[in-house]
Amino acid sequence: MDMIYKKLKGRRYLAVMDDLWSSDVWDLMTRTFPDDNNGSRIILTSRLNDVAMHADPDSPPHEISLLNVDESWNLLHDKVFGIKQVCPPELEDIGKQVAQKCQGLPLALLVVAGHLYKIARTPESWGDVAKSESFQKIVRLRLRE
Repeated sequence: MDMIYKKLKGRRYLAVMDDLWSSDVWDLMTRTFPDDNNGSRIILTSRLNDVAMHADPDSPPHEISLLNVDESWNLLHDKVFGIKQVCPPELEDIGKQVAQKCQGLPLALLVVAGHLYKIARTPESWGDVAKSESFQKIVRLRLRE
């Protein structure tokens, strides 16, 4: 923490702290970043409203809603195939099922899309992902958060 503080002291920076779960962690981390009134910023994401409110009690947190079914499929599709490529028809149904199982959670969709991108583009392979225990664990962990 001391090394980071010294490196940033007197410099303008943008820090992104993703998925904070504790106000105590926020308090600890903010001591790492110098406040030199030079326009530096810290962006914080948290699923916990009290953590966000603790970090900046003067402004309400920006809340992001979950993706709907179409948005989920579009995100998964674009990450696996790119914006200009079309999903093969034999993968579309299973792909939409996989997207729906992510229950609108963008991070879960991105993790699954990263895996789907790397494996064989067959209904059997994608079906194995949808049924796999690790896929179910990802979604359950994200829902708990």
